[in-house]
Amino acid sequence: MNRQRMKRLTGFFWLFMLSVLWCAGISCEAAEDYFDNPEEIYERFRDRVYDEDYEVEYGFLREREPVYSDQYGSKQTGKAAKYSGIIIVSKTESYVQVIYETKSGYGIGWMDRSRYNEIARLYNGAEKQLLADGEYSMGNVSADSLSQVELVFLKNQQYKILDKKTGRALGLVQKNGAYKHKVCWGKEEDSEAQSWQLIREYDHFYLKNKLSGRYLTLDKENGPALKQLSNDPENCFEERDKEQGPADTWWTFVRTNGKNVNPYRNFLQYDPDWSRKDYGNVDDYSGKMASAGCGVVAITNAVYALNGQFIDPMLLADYAVEKNYRIIGSGTDDGIFKAAAQMFGKAYNFNYLGRCYDIFQVQRYLKAGCVAISHVPGHYVTVADYKDKNEKYLVLDSHPIPRRPTNPFGNWFKWNRLESGGLASSCYYIYSTKTKEDIQNDVQK
Repeated sequence: MNRQRMKRLTGFFWLFMLSVLWCAGISCEAAEDYFDNPEEIYERFRDRVYDEDYEVEYGFLREREPVYSDQYGSKQTGKAAKYSGIIIVSKTESYVQVIYETKSGYGIGWMDRSRYNEIARLYNGAEKQLLADGEYSMGNVSADSLSQVELVFLKNQQYKILDKKTGRALGLVQKNGAYKHKVCWGKEEDSEAQSWQLIREYDHFYLKNKLSGRYLTLDKENGPALKQLSNDPENCFEERDKEQGPADTWWTFVRTNGKNVNPYRNFLQYDPDWSRKDYGNVDDYSGKMASAGCGVVAITNAVYALNGQFIDPMLLADYAVEKNYRIIGSGTDDGIFKAAAQMFGKAYNFNYLGRCYDIFQVQRYLKAGCVAISHVPGHYVTVADYKDKNEKYLVLDSHPIPRRPTNPFGNWFKWNRLESGGLASSCYYIYSTKTKEDIQNDVQK
């Protein structure tokens, strides 16, 4: 099975990693890994942003579009690519100021607002997290003991790790005003010594201390310690033939405080990080993730809502192609839902419980901590949660359209909306962190 693609993550807006240059009077910046912080892209252009008070939005362009030098359309200075992403940073009555993709990085300019309204779709472009905020059991692969911690996301894949019992933060020992290369649980403070970068390697993580540049390990006699690695590990979502670091630097996280739905996040097929990637051997747009990837992105949404772990939709897409669950001209065979859990469930902590055809049975599963993927006309959506208070279901649609009707940021609907029109379900596929046997009593209550 040849699916090792360590360099799969090709940039927040799907660009090549090139150096900064100037072209046609527009500044261009090198592209980023799609786990980098898009706010930093904004910061590079802050001095050219027309309205710094504008609340930044993120969009996907369905068509190629000219970009102009100012809010009057005085001079065309570039073109934003078809199926690319933009950051919307200002608006006037007639024009929209955007940071957009160029051939070599990023540029800033203005688009005609009427055209923007026709061809742009909004999405959640904030920085993606490898793990969502929340409470987890944290363990080292080389030992049996677990720590109960709370993860708090900072930015740039940096997290603060708090001990649930004491509220203390994992960081470096401080002595005489200087930090040592020793680890301790100390009073929480705003310090790089307490910032840890997470790097995923299939079923475990490396934790790199921001201040020291060293990796968290476990000394079986003295507890957490630091280790210098000869090479920095990189994110890899699939199983490797050879790991990047020793087993005593491998850490696991299992969510302990229920589903990751407060707040929730909806990942979209047309997220520019993967929208133009191939889903099967098809030459035109129908073979791209933006068009055909609803089945695999529904799994990404389901797992993230279930347990806070981000699973790369391209890992799922490649597996679907390899195992013939990809149906050219149609989408994805529903066999992928069970197969994905069998292949990746242990690493990403989810189990497939089976099919369900009754929305009220789905409700019981949701209240028991499960999530569901719903097969609606020509599409799959994720049903992530249920609230007794308003009797509504949380629907995450990876390709929202008016006839369902859904939006890019998730929707809460009454049960009858899920059983009629564009969301009428022919089947629900249930995921849980528990096995079918372990959850039966919860579901039957």
